[in-house]
Amino acid sequence: MVSESAEMMLKHIHSLSAAGDRVRTTDLAQQTGLTPATVTEMVQRLGSEGFLDYQPYHGVLLTNDGLQVAAEMEHRFDLLQRFLVKVLGVEQGEADTVACRMEHILTRDIETRLCNLLGISPDDPEAAVCQELNRDCEGCAHPSVTPLSRLGAGDEARVRAILDSADMTLSLASAGLKPGATVKVVATSDGGWSLATPQGELSVDKQLAQRIILDR
Repeated sequence: MVSESAEMMLKHIHSLSAAGDRVRTTDLAQQTGLTPATVTEMVQRLGSEGFLDYQPYHGVLLTNDGLQVAAEMEHRFDLLQRFLVKVLGVEQGEADTVACRMEHILTRDIETRLCNLLGISPDDPEAAVCQELNRDCEGCAHPSVTPLSRLGAGDEARVRAILDSADMTLSLASAGLKPGATVKVVATSDGGWSLATPQGELSVDKQLAQRIILDR
């Protein structure tokens, strides 16, 4: 099992060797904030474990095993960052800090669930929120789950979750839009959705519509 400090070192090496060149230990020390002696000790150990090729005075180069670990860390960071920013609405700086800490403890199961949630639409490779979700729920087998942004006029669905701030969730609940409620799309426009809730009508914009998850 690779330690958190080792994962971060491999990730730093990968970022500094984008062109495939060897990375100097002095550059690693500057980027990580560690002393040159500490960096040298770490790369020697990682070299003995087969994660990189270290040659004194010639720097380091990741092996295939090292590349695999670094790529996995970058993938997990990207998943967590997208989820925090695009789904939960966390500020970019805070999301980066949290994602950097969480990437080391992310389990394979949660990583898979995040991949499903953040699946990239074939029609929009930059989309951060999936176009159609399929997740298990208690008492039902593989329900069709989708963000509100996928619904059109006349569509009706049950709210499963609202992935937004507590204040926004409470505000929507007071208007009848809350988990368990059935809503119907009255009309859509380029910038929003007009909904019929158990308590009346409500309009939401595209950003919020992507965070309202529905069972179809």
